Amino acid sequence: MHAKQSTFSENDIPNLQGYVIIVTGGNSGIGYETTLQLALRGARVYIANRSRERADEAIAQMRQSTNSSTIDVHHLKMDLLDLKSVQTAAQEFIKLEDRLDVLINNAGIMAAPYKLTIDGYETQWQTNYLSPHAFTVSLLPLLLSTAARCGSKSRVRVVNVSSDLAFIGPDSIQWDDVNMTGTKGMLELLKRYGHSKQAIIRDASFVNSCYSAQGVTAYSLHPGIVRSNLQHHDPSMFGTVMRVAMKIGPSDTPLRGALTSLYCATSPEAATLGAGKFFGPVAKQNPRADAWLRDSEGNKRLWELGESEMKSTGLAV
Repeated sequence: MHAKQSTFSENDIPNLQGYVIIVTGGNSGIGYETTLQLALRGARVYIANRSRERADEAIAQMRQSTNSSTIDVHHLKMDLLDLKSVQTAAQEFIKLEDRLDVLINNAGIMAAPYKLTIDGYETQWQTNYLSPHAFTVSLLPLLLSTAARCGSKSRVRVVNVSSDLAFIGPDSIQWDDVNMTGTKGMLELLKRYGHSKQAIIRDASFVNSCYSAQGVTAYSLHPGIVRSNLQHHDPSMFGTVMRVAMKIGPSDTPLRGALTSLYCATSPEAATLGAGKFFGPVAKQNPRADAWLRDSEGNKRLWELGESEMKSTGLAV
């Protein structure tokens, strides 16, 4: 029997007046549509990315496309390839705002050639897992205080955008070599990508298990197959084939790709029925990640590993 398909659309997003939300990578693709839809419902939204110019261009485009100069969207400078930049961004945000209702860890890279960041981690591991983890940890006190003040157990949320390509990576976290230096072959870049996306699924599950009782729920999701610049990194023949397939094959629009993020971030149903779960398009629980979600010991170990990696670069935890 097939699971019931959700009918969630952008029209189901509730009024978000008074909400303050961060969307990483909110200047393009799925992140752009996520930011726009949240702002149209009255939220104040911060686009966290490296480039103020690109953020400002996106904000101007939003205002022009909606014929509205009143949408409340701002830029927050953050470079996911630099852990100190990530924690600085969180500290700057806390100076700007006294609440954070929703954090959407949307930004990521896919199938990037092997390279280490200035912090010593493989770029996909840091961009897709470690930096979002550090950002979440740095903002947790504000998320918890917001939940305590608003008196709701379902308003404050963390949403981690993952991928169903998490399942092309290893079955578990590679504890002894998170950079996966020994991985070789045609699929090595995608396997590292899948590894990082497994980690962000596990991270959401751990956040939810630890903090949902205090009013911070967390979710992870696969947005669907969406044409974006995410596929541009893989220089291999396989990467070329993927890009061609994306051009000629069926794919979702960025708006449709954003709907599951928007559901997890705003729907009362998500908090009631799906806190801590992994979702696929559109707004549908996907059981493929259940073994990872149930692995409480492994998820705690990953959280502790993330904190250890933060400390090793001089970040406060």
